Amino acid sequence: MRPFAILSAAVLGMLGASSAAAADDQFLEQAKAVHKRILAFDTHLDLPFDYAGAATDGKTQFDLPKAARGQLKGAALAVFVPQGPRTPEGYAKARGDAEKKYSLIKAVAEDNPDRAALAYTPEDVRRIAGQGKFAVVISLLNAYPLGSDLSEIDAWYQRGVRLFGFDHAGHNDWADSSRPSAALGNGLEEHGGLSSLGKQGVARLNELGMLIDVSQLSTPAFKQVLSLTKAPVIASHSGIRALVDATRNLSDEELLLLKRNGGVVQVVAFSNYLRTPPKQPAENASPAAPATVAQLVDAIGYAVKKIGVDHVGIASDFNHGGGVAGWQNEGEAQNVTAELLRRGYSERDIAKLWGGNFLRVWGEAQKAGKTLHARSPR
Repeated sequence: MRPFAILSAAVLGMLGASSAAAADDQFLEQAKAVHKRILAFDTHLDLPFDYAGAATDGKTQFDLPKAARGQLKGAALAVFVPQGPRTPEGYAKARGDAEKKYSLIKAVAEDNPDRAALAYTPEDVRRIAGQGKFAVVISLLNAYPLGSDLSEIDAWYQRGVRLFGFDHAGHNDWADSSRPSAALGNGLEEHGGLSSLGKQGVARLNELGMLIDVSQLSTPAFKQVLSLTKAPVIASHSGIRALVDATRNLSDEELLLLKRNGGVVQVVAFSNYLRTPPKQPAENASPAAPATVAQLVDAIGYAVKKIGVDHVGIASDFNHGGGVAGWQNEGEAQNVTAELLRRGYSERDIAKLWGGNFLRVWGEAQKAGKTLHARSPR
Protein backbone atom coordinates (compact mmCIF):
# COMPACT_ATOMS: atom_id res chain seq x y z
CA MET A 1 0.00 0.00 0.00
CA ARG A 2 1.25 3.47 -0.88
CA PRO A 3 2.14 5.81 2.05
CA PHE A 4 -0.65 8.17 0.95
CA ALA A 5 -3.20 5.36 1.19
CA ILE A 6 -1.91 4.39 4.65
CA LEU A 7 -2.17 8.00 5.80
CA SER A 8 -5.68 8.33 4.38
CA ALA A 9 -6.85 5.20 6.21
CA ALA A 10 -5.41 6.50 9.46
CA VAL A 11 -7.08 9.87 8.99
CA LEU A 12 -10.41 8.23 8.20
CA GLY A 13 -10.09 6.10 11.33
CA MET A 14 -9.46 9.15 13.45
CA LEU A 15 -12.38 10.96 11.86
CA GLY A 16 -14.63 7.99 12.54
CA ALA A 17 -13.59 7.83 16.18
CA SER A 18 -14.05 11.57 16.49
CA SER A 19 -17.55 11.35 15.00
CA ALA A 20 -18.50 8.52 17.36
CA ALA A 21 -17.23 10.50 20.36
CA ALA A 22 -19.18 13.55 19.21
CA ALA A 23 -22.32 11.44 18.89
CA ASP A 24 -21.77 10.03 22.39
CA ASP A 25 -21.43 13.55 23.78
CA GLN A 26 -24.57 14.63 21.92
CA PHE A 27 -26.66 11.78 23.30
CA LEU A 28 -25.37 12.41 26.83
CA GLU A 29 -26.25 16.09 26.62
CA GLN A 30 -29.72 15.15 25.37
CA ALA A 31 -30.04 12.67 28.25
CA LYS A 32 -29.22 15.37 30.79
CA ALA A 33 -31.90 17.57 29.29
CA VAL A 34 -34.40 14.71 29.41
CA HIS A 35 -33.59 14.02 33.07
CA LYS A 36 -34.47 17.60 33.96
CA ARG A 37 -38.00 16.93 32.76
CA ILE A 38 -38.68 13.35 33.87
CA LEU A 39 -38.94 11.73 37.29
CA ALA A 40 -36.15 9.15 37.25
CA PHE A 41 -36.61 6.57 40.01
CA ASP A 42 -34.52 3.50 40.92
CA THR A 43 -36.78 0.75 42.31
CA HIS A 44 -34.17 -1.28 44.18
CA LEU A 45 -30.95 -0.50 45.97
CA ASP A 46 -29.37 -1.43 49.27
CA LEU A 47 -27.34 0.32 51.95
CA PRO A 48 -24.37 -1.46 53.54
CA PHE A 49 -24.39 -1.90 57.32
CA ASP A 50 -21.37 0.44 57.57
CA TYR A 51 -23.03 3.15 55.48
CA ALA A 52 -21.52 6.47 56.48
CA GLY A 53 -24.53 8.54 55.50
CA ALA A 54 -25.94 10.10 52.35
CA ALA A 55 -24.75 13.66 52.78
CA THR A 56 -21.32 13.40 51.19
CA ASP A 57 -19.97 11.86 48.00
CA GLY A 58 -18.72 8.64 49.56
CA LYS A 59 -17.39 5.26 48.47
CA THR A 60 -20.75 3.54 48.05
CA GLN A 61 -22.81 3.56 44.87
CA PHE A 62 -25.57 5.75 46.28
CA ASP A 63 -25.58 9.02 48.17
CA LEU A 64 -27.32 12.33 47.64
CA PRO A 65 -24.46 14.03 45.72
CA LYS A 66 -24.38 11.10 43.28
CA ALA A 67 -28.17 11.14 42.94
CA ALA A 68 -28.02 14.87 42.14
CA ARG A 69 -25.23 14.35 39.62
CA GLY A 70 -27.18 11.59 37.90
CA GLN A 71 -30.44 13.59 38.14
CA LEU A 72 -32.15 10.73 39.97
CA LYS A 73 -35.29 11.99 41.74
CA GLY A 74 -35.97 9.06 44.08
CA ALA A 75 -35.38 5.42 44.93
CA ALA A 76 -36.74 2.47 46.87
CA LEU A 77 -34.20 1.59 49.56
CA ALA A 78 -34.47 -1.94 50.85
CA VAL A 79 -34.68 -3.17 54.41
CA PHE A 80 -32.75 -6.23 53.28
CA VAL A 81 -31.47 -9.05 55.48
CA PRO A 82 -30.09 -12.22 53.85
CA GLN A 83 -31.70 -15.53 54.64
CA GLY A 84 -30.28 -17.30 57.69
CA PRO A 85 -31.14 -20.20 59.97
CA ARG A 86 -34.73 -20.37 61.19
CA THR A 87 -33.80 -20.63 64.83
CA PRO A 88 -34.50 -18.29 67.78
CA GLU A 89 -30.94 -17.00 67.49
CA GLY A 90 -31.23 -16.59 63.71
CA TYR A 91 -34.49 -14.69 63.94
CA ALA A 92 -33.15 -12.45 66.71
CA LYS A 93 -30.14 -11.50 64.60
CA ALA A 94 -32.34 -10.93 61.54
CA ARG A 95 -34.62 -8.59 63.47
CA GLY A 96 -31.64 -6.64 64.75
CA ASP A 97 -30.15 -6.37 61.27
CA ALA A 98 -33.48 -5.23 59.84
CA GLU A 99 -33.63 -2.48 62.46
CA LYS A 100 -30.15 -1.31 61.44
CA LYS A 101 -31.14 -1.13 57.77
CA TYR A 102 -34.38 0.64 58.60
CA SER A 103 -32.55 3.26 60.64
CA LEU A 104 -29.99 3.85 57.88
CA ILE A 105 -32.74 4.32 55.29
CA LYS A 106 -34.76 6.75 57.40
CA ALA A 107 -31.59 8.72 58.14
CA VAL A 108 -31.11 9.47 54.43
CA ALA A 109 -34.17 11.73 54.68
CA GLU A 110 -34.19 12.70 58.34
CA ASP A 111 -30.53 13.73 58.44
CA ASN A 112 -30.87 15.74 55.22
CA PRO A 113 -34.31 17.40 55.40
CA ASP A 114 -33.38 20.11 52.90
CA ARG A 115 -32.36 17.52 50.30
CA ALA A 116 -34.54 14.44 50.85
CA ALA A 117 -37.85 13.29 52.31
CA LEU A 118 -39.68 10.04 52.99
CA ALA A 119 -42.45 9.13 50.55
CA TYR A 120 -45.40 6.86 51.32
CA THR A 121 -47.46 7.30 48.14
CA PRO A 122 -46.77 8.01 44.46
CA GLU A 123 -48.17 11.48 45.06
CA ASP A 124 -45.56 11.99 47.78
CA VAL A 125 -42.82 11.03 45.33
CA ARG A 126 -44.04 13.52 42.75
CA ARG A 127 -44.47 16.28 45.35
CA ILE A 128 -41.02 15.73 46.86
CA ALA A 129 -39.36 15.62 43.45
CA GLY A 130 -41.22 18.79 42.51
CA GLN A 131 -39.63 20.46 45.54
CA GLY A 132 -36.18 19.56 44.23
CA LYS A 133 -35.66 16.91 46.90
CA PHE A 134 -34.87 13.21 46.71
CA ALA A 135 -37.82 10.90 47.46
CA VAL A 136 -36.97 7.95 49.74
CA VAL A 137 -39.37 4.99 49.55
CA ILE A 138 -38.86 2.16 52.05
CA SER A 139 -39.08 -1.39 50.73
CA LEU A 140 -38.58 -4.72 52.47
CA LEU A 141 -36.84 -7.60 50.74
CA ASN A 142 -36.99 -11.00 52.44
CA ALA A 143 -39.63 -11.67 55.09
CA TYR A 144 -37.16 -13.73 57.12
CA PRO A 145 -36.97 -11.11 59.93
CA LEU A 146 -40.77 -11.36 60.31
CA GLY A 147 -40.51 -15.01 61.34
CA SER A 148 -43.93 -16.56 60.85
CA ASP A 149 -45.98 -13.67 62.24
CA LEU A 150 -48.52 -12.33 59.75
CA SER A 151 -49.19 -9.26 61.92
CA GLU A 152 -45.62 -8.12 61.26
CA ILE A 153 -46.75 -7.01 57.80
CA ASP A 154 -49.03 -4.46 59.47
CA ALA A 155 -46.26 -3.43 61.85
CA TRP A 156 -43.85 -2.71 58.99
CA TYR A 157 -46.56 -0.91 57.04
CA GLN A 158 -47.10 1.38 60.03
CA ARG A 159 -43.37 2.07 59.99
CA GLY A 160 -43.50 3.19 56.38
CA VAL A 161 -42.70 0.13 54.26
CA ARG A 162 -44.61 0.25 50.98
CA LEU A 163 -42.94 -2.46 48.84
CA PHE A 164 -42.71 -6.05 50.09
CA GLY A 165 -40.70 -8.99 48.72
CA PHE A 166 -41.21 -12.42 50.31
CA ASP A 167 -37.75 -13.94 50.04
CA HIS A 168 -34.18 -13.78 48.78
CA ALA A 169 -31.60 -16.55 48.30
CA GLY A 170 -33.08 -19.40 50.32
CA HIS A 171 -36.55 -20.58 51.29
CA ASN A 172 -38.29 -19.12 54.34
CA ASP A 173 -41.60 -19.60 56.15
CA TRP A 174 -43.44 -17.56 53.51
CA ALA A 175 -42.26 -18.78 50.12
CA ASP A 176 -39.81 -20.78 48.08
CA SER A 177 -36.87 -18.94 46.55
CA SER A 178 -35.67 -19.04 42.96
CA ARG A 179 -32.25 -19.79 44.50
CA PRO A 180 -32.47 -22.49 47.19
CA SER A 181 -29.63 -22.37 49.72
CA ALA A 182 -27.64 -25.57 50.03
CA ALA A 183 -25.85 -24.08 53.04
CA LEU A 184 -29.23 -23.82 54.81
CA GLY A 185 -30.22 -27.34 53.80
CA ASN A 186 -32.78 -26.24 51.20
CA GLY A 187 -34.15 -28.67 48.69
CA LEU A 188 -35.43 -27.47 45.33
CA GLU A 189 -38.79 -26.72 46.96
CA GLU A 190 -40.18 -26.54 50.48
CA HIS A 191 -43.74 -25.29 50.04
CA GLY A 192 -44.40 -25.92 46.36
CA GLY A 193 -44.42 -22.14 45.94
CA LEU A 194 -46.10 -20.07 48.63
CA SER A 195 -46.76 -21.47 52.08
CA SER A 196 -50.17 -21.03 53.72
CA LEU A 197 -48.64 -18.05 55.53
CA GLY A 198 -47.42 -16.61 52.24
CA LYS A 199 -50.88 -16.90 50.72
CA GLN A 200 -52.34 -15.05 53.70
CA GLY A 201 -49.57 -12.51 53.22
CA VAL A 202 -50.65 -11.79 49.64
CA ALA A 203 -54.19 -11.05 50.84
CA ARG A 204 -53.02 -8.78 53.64
CA LEU A 205 -50.58 -6.89 51.42
CA ASN A 206 -53.44 -6.28 48.96
CA GLU A 207 -55.68 -4.98 51.74
CA LEU A 208 -53.01 -2.57 52.92
CA GLY A 209 -52.26 -1.35 49.40
CA MET A 210 -48.64 -2.48 49.70
CA LEU A 211 -46.94 -3.22 46.40
CA ILE A 212 -45.90 -6.89 46.17
CA ASP A 213 -42.40 -7.53 44.82
CA VAL A 214 -42.10 -10.86 42.95
CA SER A 215 -38.35 -10.70 42.31
CA GLN A 216 -36.49 -13.65 43.88
CA LEU A 217 -39.55 -15.96 44.03
CA SER A 218 -39.49 -19.49 42.61
CA THR A 219 -41.59 -19.91 39.47
CA PRO A 220 -44.41 -21.73 41.33
CA ALA A 221 -44.45 -19.01 44.01
CA PHE A 222 -44.43 -16.31 41.32
CA LYS A 223 -47.41 -17.91 39.57
CA GLN A 224 -49.31 -18.33 42.82
CA VAL A 225 -48.83 -14.68 43.76
CA LEU A 226 -50.20 -13.62 40.39
CA SER A 227 -53.16 -15.99 40.67
CA LEU A 228 -54.05 -14.68 44.14
CA THR A 229 -53.31 -10.97 44.06
CA LYS A 230 -56.09 -8.45 43.59
CA ALA A 231 -53.63 -5.76 42.51
CA PRO A 232 -50.76 -5.32 40.06
CA VAL A 233 -47.32 -6.38 41.27
CA ILE A 234 -43.74 -5.41 40.54
CA ALA A 235 -40.55 -7.36 39.93
CA SER A 236 -38.34 -4.67 41.46
CA HIS A 237 -35.01 -6.01 40.18
CA SER A 238 -35.10 -8.91 37.72
CA GLY A 239 -33.39 -10.07 34.54
CA ILE A 240 -34.52 -11.83 31.36
CA ARG A 241 -34.16 -15.62 31.25
CA ALA A 242 -34.31 -15.77 27.44
CA LEU A 243 -31.03 -13.81 27.42
CA VAL A 244 -29.33 -15.39 30.46
CA ASP A 245 -30.60 -18.76 31.67
CA ALA A 246 -30.53 -18.12 35.41
CA THR A 247 -33.32 -19.19 37.76
CA ARG A 248 -33.23 -15.69 39.22
CA ASN A 249 -34.32 -14.24 35.84
CA LEU A 250 -37.90 -14.19 34.54
CA SER A 251 -38.98 -16.50 31.73
CA ASP A 252 -41.08 -15.34 28.80
CA GLU A 253 -44.06 -17.06 30.42
CA GLU A 254 -43.51 -15.09 33.64
CA LEU A 255 -43.14 -11.85 31.72
CA LEU A 256 -46.43 -12.44 29.94
CA LEU A 257 -48.16 -13.27 33.22
CA LEU A 258 -46.79 -10.03 34.66
CA LYS A 259 -48.19 -8.11 31.71
CA ARG A 260 -51.59 -9.78 32.13
CA ASN A 261 -51.51 -8.77 35.80
CA GLY A 262 -50.86 -5.16 34.78
CA GLY A 263 -47.52 -5.17 36.58
CA VAL A 264 -44.00 -4.13 35.66
CA VAL A 265 -40.56 -5.75 35.50
CA GLN A 266 -37.72 -3.48 36.51
CA VAL A 267 -34.74 -4.77 34.53
CA VAL A 268 -31.74 -4.94 36.84
CA ALA A 269 -28.20 -3.68 36.14
CA PHE A 270 -26.59 -6.84 37.54
CA SER A 271 -23.85 -8.22 35.29
CA ASN A 272 -24.40 -11.95 35.75
CA TYR A 273 -28.09 -11.56 34.89
CA LEU A 274 -27.34 -9.53 31.75
CA ARG A 275 -24.60 -11.66 30.21
CA THR A 276 -23.53 -15.24 30.80
CA PRO A 277 -20.65 -15.21 33.31
CA PRO A 278 -17.46 -15.93 31.35
CA LYS A 279 -15.69 -19.20 32.11
CA GLN A 280 -12.27 -18.59 33.59
CA PRO A 281 -9.44 -20.94 34.55
CA ALA A 282 -9.50 -21.98 38.20
CA GLU A 283 -6.17 -20.27 38.80
CA ASN A 284 -7.50 -16.94 37.51
CA ALA A 285 -8.90 -15.08 40.50
CA SER A 286 -9.43 -11.77 38.74
CA PRO A 287 -13.06 -10.64 38.50
CA ALA A 288 -14.82 -10.91 35.16
CA ALA A 289 -15.44 -7.72 33.22
CA PRO A 290 -18.83 -6.25 34.05
CA ALA A 291 -21.72 -6.15 31.64
CA THR A 292 -22.30 -2.85 29.87
CA VAL A 293 -25.02 -0.24 29.64
CA ALA A 294 -25.62 -1.48 26.10
CA GLN A 295 -26.33 -4.99 27.44
CA LEU A 296 -28.68 -3.55 30.06
CA VAL A 297 -30.57 -1.74 27.31
CA ASP A 298 -30.57 -4.94 25.25
CA ALA A 299 -32.44 -6.62 28.11
CA ILE A 300 -34.79 -3.66 28.46
CA GLY A 301 -35.42 -3.84 24.72
CA TYR A 302 -36.21 -7.56 24.87
CA ALA A 303 -38.78 -6.98 27.60
CA VAL A 304 -40.31 -4.01 25.76
CA LYS A 305 -40.69 -6.10 22.61
CA LYS A 306 -42.17 -9.02 24.54
CA ILE A 307 -44.64 -7.25 26.85
CA GLY A 308 -44.72 -3.58 25.86
CA VAL A 309 -43.07 -0.43 27.17
CA ASP A 310 -45.85 0.11 29.76
CA HIS A 311 -44.67 -2.95 31.70
CA VAL A 312 -40.90 -2.38 31.86
CA GLY A 313 -38.64 -0.29 34.09
CA ILE A 314 -35.08 0.11 35.37
CA ALA A 315 -33.33 -0.84 38.63
CA SER A 316 -29.72 -0.85 39.80
CA ASP A 317 -29.38 -3.22 42.79
CA PHE A 318 -26.57 -0.93 43.90
CA ASN A 319 -24.57 -1.81 47.00
CA HIS A 320 -25.55 -5.45 46.56
CA GLY A 321 -23.73 -6.48 43.40
CA GLY A 322 -25.42 -4.15 40.93
CA GLY A 323 -23.60 -1.93 38.48
CA VAL A 324 -22.50 -2.19 34.85
CA ALA A 325 -19.81 -0.46 32.85
CA GLY A 326 -21.24 3.01 32.31
CA TRP A 327 -23.63 2.87 35.27
CA GLN A 328 -21.48 1.99 38.25
CA ASN A 329 -23.15 4.45 40.62
CA GLU A 330 -26.16 6.77 40.64
CA GLY A 331 -24.03 9.63 39.36
CA GLU A 332 -23.93 7.91 35.95
CA ALA A 333 -27.67 7.33 35.53
CA GLN A 334 -27.90 9.54 32.42
CA ASN A 335 -25.67 7.09 30.54
CA VAL A 336 -28.58 4.63 30.52
CA THR A 337 -30.82 7.32 29.07
CA ALA A 338 -28.19 8.24 26.48
CA GLU A 339 -28.18 4.63 25.26
CA LEU A 340 -31.99 4.58 25.17
CA LEU A 341 -31.93 7.75 23.05
CA ARG A 342 -29.32 6.17 20.77
CA ARG A 343 -31.73 3.24 20.24
CA GLY A 344 -34.55 5.60 19.27
CA TYR A 345 -36.68 5.59 22.44
CA SER A 346 -38.88 8.67 22.82
CA GLU A 347 -38.78 10.89 25.88
CA ARG A 348 -42.31 9.73 26.72
CA ASP A 349 -41.23 6.09 26.78
CA ILE A 350 -38.02 6.89 28.66
CA ALA A 351 -40.13 8.59 31.34
CA LYS A 352 -42.19 5.41 31.64
CA LEU A 353 -39.11 3.20 31.93
CA TRP A 354 -37.40 5.46 34.46
CA GLY A 355 -40.23 5.54 36.98
CA GLY A 356 -43.54 6.34 35.34
CA ASN A 357 -44.61 2.70 35.08
CA PHE A 358 -43.55 1.98 38.65
CA LEU A 359 -45.50 4.93 40.04
CA ARG A 360 -48.58 3.96 38.03
CA VAL A 361 -48.55 0.36 39.28
CA TRP A 362 -47.90 1.43 42.87
CA GLY A 363 -50.84 3.82 42.66
CA GLU A 364 -53.06 1.04 41.33
CA ALA A 365 -52.04 -1.22 44.22
CA GLN A 366 -52.93 1.52 46.71
CA LYS A 367 -56.26 2.12 44.97
CA ALA A 368 -57.04 -1.62 45.11
CA GLY A 369 -56.25 -1.58 48.83
CA LYS A 370 -58.78 1.18 49.44
CA THR A 371 -61.42 -0.75 47.49
CA LEU A 372 -60.76 -3.95 49.43
CA HIS A 373 -60.86 -2.01 52.70
CA ALA A 374 -64.21 -0.49 51.77
CA ARG A 375 -65.65 -3.93 50.99
CA SER A 376 -64.39 -5.62 54.15
CA PRO A 377 -66.95 -6.24 56.93
CA ARG A 378 -66.89 -3.70 59.73
